[in-house]
Amino acid sequence: MEQSQFVQLIRATSIEQMEYVLHLAAHPFHNQGKQRSYVPTFLALCLQHLQSQPTLPLEKETLYAQLFPEQSIVEGKLEKVMADAHKIVREALLTRQYLAAENEFQQTLDLAEWIRKQGMQNRFENLLGKLKKTQSDLPVKSPEYFQQAFFLERAIHEDECIHNLHKGELNIPTTLNALQCFEYLYRVIYLNRLLLQIKISKIDLSVETQALMEATLHIPEFYLEQSPILRLNHIIFLLLKKETPDANDIEHLYQTLLQYQHELDPKRLQEFYAYLRNICLLVLNTNRQNTEVEFVLNALYKDNLAHGYLHYEGKLHASRYWAVSSNALRVKDFDWALNFIERYKNELIDENEDKDLYRFNLANHYFCTGAFQKCLDTLPNHSTFLDYMMIGKTLELKCYYELDSDLFTYKMEAFKVFLSRTSPKLLSPSKKQRLSDFLNLLVQIAASIPGDKKRAELLIKRVHQKNQANDWPWLLEKAKQIAQK
Repeated sequence: MEQSQFVQLIRATSIEQMEYVLHLAAHPFHNQGKQRSYVPTFLALCLQHLQSQPTLPLEKETLYAQLFPEQSIVEGKLEKVMADAHKIVREALLTRQYLAAENEFQQTLDLAEWIRKQGMQNRFENLLGKLKKTQSDLPVKSPEYFQQAFFLERAIHEDECIHNLHKGELNIPTTLNALQCFEYLYRVIYLNRLLLQIKISKIDLSVETQALMEATLHIPEFYLEQSPILRLNHIIFLLLKKETPDANDIEHLYQTLLQYQHELDPKRLQEFYAYLRNICLLVLNTNRQNTEVEFVLNALYKDNLAHGYLHYEGKLHASRYWAVSSNALRVKDFDWALNFIERYKNELIDENEDKDLYRFNLANHYFCTGAFQKCLDTLPNHSTFLDYMMIGKTLELKCYYELDSDLFTYKMEAFKVFLSRTSPKLLSPSKKQRLSDFLNLLVQIAASIPGDKKRAELLIKRVHQKNQANDWPWLLEKAKQIAQK
């Protein structure tokens, strides 16, 4: 029974919503099924169970005995009651969703259409006039605005078709303009998501999608002028289409975002800043020595953190916590990084009782500030967070190398065994390759004699060839140090 659509639906329904369901079930207008006499009691039993024993499964036998006392089980009888109850739950949820305040535009438009069909033309035109004014008075035009603008112009067109006196344009040019703005905007929004996904995944595009991308390269300026959201999304589209964006691209997008930020709602600002940060990361993945972009990204993280753009429902994701702190450490903003790590350690999604996420970030701070033994003392020995565990393993190796510890060789061998035996079950091929490259380069660096300039030049060349290896900047630094006695 727990696997039924009905039970899955009511388990996702709040107590308040279930009370509204009971209200509908008690009304004959809504409860008209053949099992209507049993439905209110059945729903009340379900609600009582959800309130008193939410973690326990709903047992068919228990419900049957409560609903049909002293009756033997008849196969299919309870299921018929449940089917009628399901219809009422569905109606209640859809009604509440449709009548929510954020759907007021669609409610008014649907009401206007019904009024028109009843022959109340003046009232129909008044309602549409109010919707037009509401639209024009909006200080911020979200993507939904352009969808609603098209629906509104289409409603005017349909009405004029009915009263067509063989003159006038039937609102067709205005409707087409609204449709084109709506289509361009949503097309480029979805293409941007696809392009970003392509940057991190291997995706084969269909001929149709490729043609659509080519057609999107040149959107007429007329439409871009009508919507800051469309202009910003189109700039992002052009950047993501490039093989490698550069610092000038980032600056152009950032300045355009600052120019229009007062015309954007918080949700859109959060999305655009996320794209800006992702483009910075794409640039850094191509050129990992681009300190200029690292400083830009550090400033972006600080600004976005202050505005709440990095949080999700008041919490920070583990990967974002690491991204912010590690980038600050790379630009040697040590005090701010430590303050960030401490300030947000209690706002992490999925943090465990041992505070693993916090300890990994704190250990990284210790390493970057030269406190190698503190780093080793802080690192968790084991962790369920796979990405962090890999960070911990490389941090540990780097610490033992910096400390010139006798344990360094032993730890390298242990990591080599891990990569060969355990990692295929846990790591993707690309992650395993980056870790293998790190280990191989570190082995060569550790075996080199200080002061051997030819060896240093050879290793620097090899490190540059493996620029996707984990901890690449640190490897390059160690390779360069071999030239020094």
